[in-house]
Amino acid sequence: MSAIANPDDEVIAASLPGDERILLATIEALAEMDPAALTIQHICRRAGATAPTLYYHFGSKDGLIAAAIERLVADWLGLLDATVAREGDLNVTLDQAVAGWRAMILAPTSPVMVFVWVTLLAARTSEESRAALIRARDRSQEMVRGAVAVYFGDTALATDLASTVVDGVISAALQFHLDADAEGLTERLNALVRVIRTVAQVPGH
Repeated sequence: MSAIANPDDEVIAASLPGDERILLATIEALAEMDPAALTIQHICRRAGATAPTLYYHFGSKDGLIAAAIERLVADWLGLLDATVAREGDLNVTLDQAVAGWRAMILAPTSPVMVFVWVTLLAARTSEESRAALIRARDRSQEMVRGAVAVYFGDTALATDLASTVVDGVISAALQFHLDADAEGLTERLNALVRVIRTVAQVPGH
């Protein structure tokens, strides 16, 4: 749904600075359309802003998409960081992680799918988008690595698990958008954490 789809949303949107409205409008649009089809005019109309404002704050369409990716990923990683425990029982941490990943995949802004979408369609033609995607990937893996390192130590295993988790969450998101099966999504995410639980039970992991 557009951020200015009804009068209440319009008032909220109008109260935000122009650059913020543009960024939010871009995030919403990326969840709905091909980045190549996204035009400056569409974003400005959706945000109630002008093209000079967009260019002033973001420089170009590529700069805007890169900024939107970083904001989208940062917001969701921040939410996961705040809701997933870093100590105590590993099973509790993993259950919280599954809930967080599921919410992220089902969210209207589709952060995981936007990441995939822009990777496939823009990363090869936009250096700014590619750099933003790499930063988002690395930040995601580092956050997961920090969480599992509490239980597995600051080791190569923690790095490998982090990479496996990020890849697994992306795969689960792709499968969900293919079959629209929410129960199947939950099972795929649970299968991912079962791998971590299994590794935790191996002596000298």
